[in-house]
Amino acid sequence: MIEIEKIYGIINEGDIDKLKNELKNYHPVDIAELLDELLPEQCITLFGALEFDDAVQVLEEIDTDKRYFILTNIDPDYASKLISEMSSDILADFLGELKNGERKKILSLMKEEDKKELKNLLAYDEDTAGGRMTTDYIAFPQHLKAKDVLDRLAEIAPDAETIYYLYVIDSQGKLVGVISLRDLILAPEDAPIKEFMKTDVKKINASAPQEEAAKMIQKYGLLALPVVDDNDVLLGIVTVDDAMTVTEEETTEDILKFSGSDIDKTINFEEISPWSRAKRRLPWILVAIAGEIISGRVINNFSEALQTIVALSFFIPVLMDMGGNVGTQSAAIVIRGLATGTLTTASMIKNILREAVIGAILGLINGLVVAAVTYVWQGEILLGVTVGIAMAINLTIAAALGTFMPLFWHKMGRDPAVASGPFVTTLLDVLGLFIYFSTAAKILKL
Repeated sequence: MIEIEKIYGIINEGDIDKLKNELKNYHPVDIAELLDELLPEQCITLFGALEFDDAVQVLEEIDTDKRYFILTNIDPDYASKLISEMSSDILADFLGELKNGERKKILSLMKEEDKKELKNLLAYDEDTAGGRMTTDYIAFPQHLKAKDVLDRLAEIAPDAETIYYLYVIDSQGKLVGVISLRDLILAPEDAPIKEFMKTDVKKINASAPQEEAAKMIQKYGLLALPVVDDNDVLLGIVTVDDAMTVTEEETTEDILKFSGSDIDKTINFEEISPWSRAKRRLPWILVAIAGEIISGRVINNFSEALQTIVALSFFIPVLMDMGGNVGTQSAAIVIRGLATGTLTTASMIKNILREAVIGAILGLINGLVVAAVTYVWQGEILLGVTVGIAMAINLTIAAALGTFMPLFWHKMGRDPAVASGPFVTTLLDVLGLFIYFSTAAKILKL
């Protein structure tokens, strides 16, 4: 762990050599986090003390604003060298997040060949496999022999994102095979690579959603996934670390949507006005209000029952909250399953029934507990039975509904994270009250 106070002291002393030696003890990721704790001029001092390779890694780890500040406040020639060594996908994302004036300033620091490469990457939507890919991959013509590939590999490996997969292309640049580094090392020196390459290559079209690329990498345990165009021409690769980033982004986005607080990931949260935030949440709040109004109508319809047995009102919050909790849990599990590809709509009925059984088990256990508490508290055995039965039925329906809603919206082509959350909780509030009072009317003869 970095000793922040120690770094502060060295920077304030102005002893650059001492700072260089100290920074050698830390990982670039930790140094990137340290930059968030420093003043602007301190950031420049610390960054200038880094070894070149470490400086590149730190640049790739820090946020857009900090990266722009550093690159535009150091020697332009040095900045140009750093940019040329950055991963192409990170650089493309970086430029895509900048304003026009800022983008032009960074482009002025870049070499012409780097600009051309980035232009091709920026042509793809950022949420696609093409927008997420890097062009720093290794590919060889299929006619080469193993010895020739090994000789060339030593020269180009330092600039590649990964060397564990070597892709094989034909004369038109089409992807025809893949070779693992292990297979290459073990192959006879004079053997043409087309003789031992694997032709069943997992690949993805550049226009495919980035989530699909992440799912494929996870499903097949890949370190990288090749990206091709409509003619199977190799364009780049999506690496496993990119897939992890995509999964994290999608999970965060789903959580925000599920809570009814969806925020455009391209917008800096701190820059969004209170009014804009309010507008994003308002539709879901209105849905909740409509549901609560209906819930109020249900209570009103059973007002005589409440007047007869006031104790019925004591358990309304418990029933509503428990139903909402179980329903939300089920929905969250299903949404995650759909996002990761471990769950599909093909077995919708099976999934709903399985979750309903889970809900029934939870409902039975919790119903018995609540019934016992009700009897001890109020001394009314029929009231305890009423609350217990209502709890059991409510949780069973909650689990089934929490499973059904995301699967239904997904099948209809809608984002389940957006459509499920507010509707599940609102519907369960209405149904829970109706079940509760209907059960009370039957058992208590109200």
